[in-house]
Amino acid sequence: MQTVKLVAPAKVNLFLGIGPRRDDGYHSAISIMHALAMHDRLEMTLVSAGEQLVLFEPGDAAQPSRQLEVAPAQGCGLVVGANVQWAAGLEPAEIADEDNLACKAVHALAAAIGRSEDECIRIVIEKKIPHQTGLGGGSADAAAALVGAANLWGLLPEDERIEEVARSLGADVAFFIYGGCALLEGAGDVFEHTLEPMKQTLVIVKPDGGVSTKEAYAAFDTLSPSIPDDLLSTARAARRANEVPLFNNLAAASETLHDELSEVRSFLQHYPGVEGVLLCGSGAGTFAVCENYEVGQALSAAAQSRGWWARSTSFASLAASILP
Repeated sequence: MQTVKLVAPAKVNLFLGIGPRRDDGYHSAISIMHALAMHDRLEMTLVSAGEQLVLFEPGDAAQPSRQLEVAPAQGCGLVVGANVQWAAGLEPAEIADEDNLACKAVHALAAAIGRSEDECIRIVIEKKIPHQTGLGGGSADAAAALVGAANLWGLLPEDERIEEVARSLGADVAFFIYGGCALLEGAGDVFEHTLEPMKQTLVIVKPDGGVSTKEAYAAFDTLSPSIPDDLLSTARAARRANEVPLFNNLAAASETLHDELSEVRSFLQHYPGVEGVLLCGSGAGTFAVCENYEVGQALSAAAQSRGWWARSTSFASLAASILP
C-alpha cells in the first residue's frame, strides 16, 4: 500500500482568444492561464493484488467517516474509484467513476506506459473549486491524478508521457502540469512559455446555473468574434502576468446563454477598487482583479448579499503537485 497527497489549483484565463474551427473539430486558440490559491486536495492510495486494506474515508453529515475494504483480486486489472467530497456552500455534482476525469487520467496513463498490473487506486477528492464556473476544477484534479499515479508507479516527474496524456485529456489539464502562468497555443494545449506570476487579490462571482461549453462554442461560431491584432501582439509579447491584457472573445457568446452574466459583469466593473473584470473561460464564473485584499473581502461579501456565490482568493504560482 502506498499513499500520496496532492494539491490541484484552480485557474483563470487572463487572455482567451478563440479562432476558427479546425479540421479536427477543435478551435484554434491562444490562451494565457494563471493558477489561483483556491485549490482542491487529493489523496491517492495504491493497493496491489493480494493486499487487503480497510480505508477510512470522509462521508456525509449522517456518516462523517466510513470504512471501505479494498482487496484487489488476481486478474482484476486496474480498478480506479473516487470519493468526491464537496465543501460547504458548493452545489454537489454527482459524477460516476467512469465519467470522472481524474479516474480517466489514471487509466489513460496506465495505457500510455503499458502498465497491466492487478491493482486498485482509490482517490479521495476534497472539492473547493465549484463546477461550471470556468475555473478548471475537473481538469486540475485530472492533472493531479496524473502526477499522483506517476509517483505511485515510480515514473520520473519529467517523463514526457505524463504531459502527452494530459494534452489528450484537454487543454486545461496540460496547463496544470506546469501551473503558475503560461501561454498555450494550438487548441490551447500546446505549451509555449511561462510568464512571471502575480499575487494580486481577485474575486470569483458565479450566479446560479452554468453554461454548456459545447453550446458556448456553437454560439461563438454564429457570432465569429475576432481577436484584435494589437491585443494579440501584446499578449504574445508579455513576460509577466500583470502585462497581459484581459481579453476573452468567448464571453459574448456565453452571455447570450445565461442572462445574469452581463449583470454580474456590470456589477463588478462598477465596484470601487476593481482593476479588471473578465469571464472565466466559457463561464459561468466571472473574476474581478482587486487593488488590495480589503477590496476583495468587501466585494465578495457584496456579491454574496445579491444571492451569488463569491469567493476572494489570489493569483498563485501553484501547479498540480505532491504535498510534502
